[in-house]
Amino acid sequence: QNKVKYIKQTTAILKQKYGGDIPRTVEELVQLPGVGPKMAHLAMTIAWDQVSGIAVDTHVHRITNRLKWVKKETRYPEETRVALEEWLPRDLWREINWLLVGFGQQTCLPVNPRCTECLNRDICPAAK
Repeated sequence: QNKVKYIKQTTAILKQKYGGDIPRTVEELVQLPGVGPKMAHLAMTIAWDQVSGIAVDTHVHRITNRLKWVKKETRYPEETRVALEEWLPRDLWREINWLLVGFGQQTCLPVNPRCTECLNRDICPAAK
């Protein structure tokens, strides 16, 4: 229900304020109803071919914590984004989301991860 409401509100804002296009900055994108940092960074990459930050969703958040890619465990995706951006080379920011989302949906599941079939099991600190 919220998504429909957000889409309607956002459509009106985009028509009125942006001539039917989308904003060109993360700061403006996150002002739109229902748009958070993850979606803003994805939109910047896809729409404007500009890598403004890492798009961290629940899968990227979970996997990078399991792999200990963050110095200390993070509780929220936005914390994870900041921690990853501190060390991950910027030229990898674009693809980390695409690479880890599918992996998180198929193998590194939130509950009962498929560690025995995972090719990373020998190097993963969380492998069972």
